[in-house]
Amino acid sequence: MRLKSKYPEKIEYHSSSEWDGQTGGTAIVTDDRKIVYDTPEIYGGTGDGMCPDELFVTAILGCLNNTFLDFQRKFEMELKSLSLKGKATAIFDGSGYKITGVTVSGEVIVGEDELGTGERCVELMTEYCHLTRTIKDCIPFEYDITVREE
Repeated sequence: MRLKSKYPEKIEYHSSSEWDGQTGGTAIVTDDRKIVYDTPEIYGGTGDGMCPDELFVTAILGCLNNTFLDFQRKFEMELKSLSLKGKATAIFDGSGYKITGVTVSGEVIVGEDELGTGERCVELMTEYCHLTRTIKDCIPFEYDITVREE
């Protein structure tokens, strides 16, 4: 079903990357915000910044979080807490690493009499997060997110 959206039909995201002269670098995104990344120590890096795989998982969690909040606002649901944890598993296949799955767990706490709406927001979050929609056919996702009232 094609949804009518109040958001732009097309949007672009930009980033640039500069090597730090050692084992990592700095990404510069919109409005000159910076993200420092590095190679983990186990692979010969200094580990001074975020590993790109951590950024990958963080991007997924951020997208899920923001998608949930979009639906929460539309339903005018009282939200008390939203916490997500993610894990990407990578396997070395003899020639290199490949991410073989992503697991997302978490807890949503909603106001009284909002349990059904909270559960629906979780369903919509997992269905409409654009990052997970894009990669779900090549990387399996598992979700374990509970919703409770308080």
